[in-house]
Amino acid sequence: MSASIHSKILAGMAWAALAAATAAAGEVRVAPSSRCEGSAAAGMAMPSAADPYPLMAAGWGPEAGKGLMASRWGEDWSGLRAVGRAPAFKAMPLAGQASLSLSAELRLRHDQFDNPLQNTGRDFARSLLRGVVGADLRFDETLRLFGEMATGQVGGGPRAVGANFRNEASLQQLFVDVHSDAGPLLVGAMVGRQEFADGPRQLLSLGDGSNLHRSWNGIRGYVHGPRLRVGAFDLRATALERGAFDDGVRIDERLQGINASFILGAGAGPNTYFEPFWYRTGKLDLRIGDSVGADDRDTFGARVWGRLGRLRHDWTLAVQRGRFDGRRVHAWGLFAVQSFELTENGWKPQVTAHVDIASAGRADAAAANGFNPLYASSGYLGEGQFLALSNLLMVAPGFAVKPGPTTSLTLEAGIARRLDESAPVLAGGLRAYPGTGEVGGHAIGSLLRAGATWSPAAHTTLSLNFEQLHAGAVLRSAGLASARYIAVGATWRY
Repeated sequence: MSASIHSKILAGMAWAALAAATAAAGEVRVAPSSRCEGSAAAGMAMPSAADPYPLMAAGWGPEAGKGLMASRWGEDWSGLRAVGRAPAFKAMPLAGQASLSLSAELRLRHDQFDNPLQNTGRDFARSLLRGVVGADLRFDETLRLFGEMATGQVGGGPRAVGANFRNEASLQQLFVDVHSDAGPLLVGAMVGRQEFADGPRQLLSLGDGSNLHRSWNGIRGYVHGPRLRVGAFDLRATALERGAFDDGVRIDERLQGINASFILGAGAGPNTYFEPFWYRTGKLDLRIGDSVGADDRDTFGARVWGRLGRLRHDWTLAVQRGRFDGRRVHAWGLFAVQSFELTENGWKPQVTAHVDIASAGRADAAAANGFNPLYASSGYLGEGQFLALSNLLMVAPGFAVKPGPTTSLTLEAGIARRLDESAPVLAGGLRAYPGTGEVGGHAIGSLLRAGATWSPAAHTTLSLNFEQLHAGAVLRSAGLASARYIAVGATWRY
């Protein structure tokens, strides 16, 4: 039965791909919006929603390029339909004011891991498939229902993989969004299963590295104005299982909080935003290094980001208090990302850099002072998962160019050190590198990252990523070697 369901899902995605291909020639290709102000109407040049707050800071999640959003419910095709420029299957008119938009995504990726967790002789390769189909049913300008199904498949690699990688079929999202204008304000609530990534990517993300995105169950409320927005949320994690539509809700894993965004000094150019936040998180079986226990903590902080001329900046400070495995938590993290465009012509070269500092905590200490990056972007420090944002000082300068309008190249060379030499070095998922808690020194090693993307067609993006962690004194003293990760991928979105 599971094979039959899987075949039907793949057939449905293939049908959507064929239909989308027939309409691709007429689709408008646009660049992401750089407006400093919100809009009272849906976009007529891209699928942007009506929102009084600037869309780039509205909290609807990361952009996927070409006017699309990583969370597809963030798109509104009604403006394009009103001017006769909507692609097929977008904002299709139904009875009365109702309309329906269909979406789809296929991603293929091949991973090669050499010396995973710095252990020689454990190389492996794997192939990943993500398939997603979604529907956005808008009854009128105030009510809509969004649903999304996904499948994830894995070929090769270790047999033991999570349900976010291997999954016959999952109900990824199903929520009701009720919203209305109240004078200059947009007021609304989303209730049900939904994706959530409204915050610094060092703390909150969709989990895009895996086949299936991370999703939550609960309520999210929002109030947006021309210069300020405020949100509040009470969510529980989706408990993914590998079968077909067998996912539940993890009552014991929660994400609650309040966040806001203020415009600082809007002018003729892009804005700068100040975004304070408070997150309350809880999980019964969190692993940090060699310890596993109940984690309940409050994360307070603020993010300042935006653009000043050719300089782009994104700075976050976070402080954590609570308890982990019965011990008090006193942790903190500081993350500073910036880039400077050397010229606006030609290849548009940019000098980039990020500095990451996150506190450490020994397993035998009375207080658990290790920073918990919560649900950080898996790609922030690399999909190779060589490092985690805990017990870390990372300085990573880089360089980026755009040889053409659809091509980008990036190169980054980072130096990684641990703050506390009595605490282990942590990899992705807060896993401890074996033996590193028993050796001295601070030098973890150097992390080289190179990437390239190319979009040969309106719906398709090809990518190549290379990462290498060259073992420093700490890893070598623990008997660990250097490691590499290579990924080749293709993504089709409609």
